[in-house]
Amino acid sequence: MDQDQRNRIENALLRYRKTVLEQNISLLRILVEEVEAQPAPTGYRDSTAQHLRVEAIREQVVVPDSIKSTNEILDERFRDALISEGCLDGVAHGSIDLAGRREYFAGVQANIVRKGVEVSESPPPPQIWRLPFHREVSQFHFVTPLEFEEMEEMMKFVCVPIRDETGKEVYNSLTSIWEDWEIAIAFKIGSGPRSWGGTYALYCRNDDHEQWKWRYGVHDEEWYSDVYENVEDYLEFYTHFREQTEEELREDIPSLEAMR
Repeated sequence: MDQDQRNRIENALLRYRKTVLEQNISLLRILVEEVEAQPAPTGYRDSTAQHLRVEAIREQVVVPDSIKSTNEILDERFRDALISEGCLDGVAHGSIDLAGRREYFAGVQANIVRKGVEVSESPPPPQIWRLPFHREVSQFHFVTPLEFEEMEEMMKFVCVPIRDETGKEVYNSLTSIWEDWEIAIAFKIGSGPRSWGGTYALYCRNDDHEQWKWRYGVHDEEWYSDVYENVEDYLEFYTHFREQTEEELREDIPSLEAMR
């Protein structure tokens, strides 16, 4: 990876984090307003009701233990902790196990060799593992943190799509996915809410893109995204992929009466 590509990815990631944070803070304001507008359950004192309101907000977002009231949730003093613990800017915070990453990439490369596929460039560079994984429970991971999965299982997500051209119903997870692309090898880099699906790095080409290279896409059973030329383009798509809407948030806000 040359310095220009590093810079492009870093700039794309900054744009992603800025956009996601703005969206999540906007939704958080709505969440706090809606919860504060609910009447306290009958017989609840102010302090008990306040605790219940914070718990209602915790149903939707990670709230640091240091926050004890709804007023503090949007207080600038707690902003950094809220962003970090709740991943409100769309990335996982904390250190990265670089030794584990190297072991993972070595395992992926070994599995590609075992499949008998030759690639002219290595799988996606380690820098990709500093990119985001998810913003909410229902969203697909762009990159699954290795601590979330067994290393050996992640390494097994290397496959050659089987195209059912014989009509004998021989298939695998990518048989009917991205059929307009010739995919030499693929591996899953991010999991989804269901086992069959996720974010893939695809070593592929087609009539409009004749160069063999690693590209990116996500699929959920029969549904699948476009194939993106690079990490930066995929990040631009991923920024708004399955983002929570105001309507969805309002529908998910729990009733204080039901939580009592």
